[in-house]
Amino acid sequence: MSFKVAASDFDGTLYRDEKISAADLAAIKSWRSNGNKFGIVTGRCRLMIAPLFEELGLKLDFLICDNGAIIYDDDGQIIFETELPKKILFDIMNEPCTQNTYHFAFQTAHEIFCTYVREGSWLINESAMWNFPLQKINAAQLQTLQKINQFVLGFETIDEAQIATDALNKKFGEQIFAQRNLSSLDIVAANINKAQGVENLLRVMNWQDAKIFVIGDEANDLPMIKKFGGCTVSTAKDFVKGQAAAVVESVGAMLNAQ
Repeated sequence: MSFKVAASDFDGTLYRDEKISAADLAAIKSWRSNGNKFGIVTGRCRLMIAPLFEELGLKLDFLICDNGAIIYDDDGQIIFETELPKKILFDIMNEPCTQNTYHFAFQTAHEIFCTYVREGSWLINESAMWNFPLQKINAAQLQTLQKINQFVLGFETIDEAQIATDALNKKFGEQIFAQRNLSSLDIVAANINKAQGVENLLRVMNWQDAKIFVIGDEANDLPMIKKFGGCTVSTAKDFVKGQAAAVVESVGAMLNAQ
């Protein structure tokens, strides 16, 4: 197998200053034209970001969403999916550490549901900016949903998010994995993270022999950065730079250097 696989985080890595740069888009196009694979590994669900890729004409070979909980191929078909146990969701919503959240949001393969959302939630702002729907339901309706891939909370500060992350992992860690992403808290099934997402992609697509390149900039990117000896960008925080194999100016810079 002669091709290479590059997996990039979205927010803060490929998508910076509310855009994807022309230089990065050109580097991705060149990378793929040489027979290599390129895709995104993000904490977001597909519903949030797929319209942007379509608008830019950015073709992806894969999309790993919800921090590895669901994977799509180049046609947007699901090739891997995990599910959160619903009972745990009710327990988490009743925990003291989650009561200051801006939202209780539940991401499925094609929709986002909220049992609670208040002013100040980034979900409200971004649903208006990127035109994706938030469907409001009551807690009892959670039982009627199909697979919930990720449960997302949002806090005012990074410290609040970290406190809740640590508390939930301590109490429910055998069934879920909570990880902080800035002041958000993303919850997926146990043993799921971005590193595992990339590994599942390689296994399902039979790409295990390809050379792997990954890049990210935040705490939830560290599992894949450490697993694959990945890069980070120059705008990342020091705790991420300290665990990356290299610091580069952009996704395009990483691709062009290979």
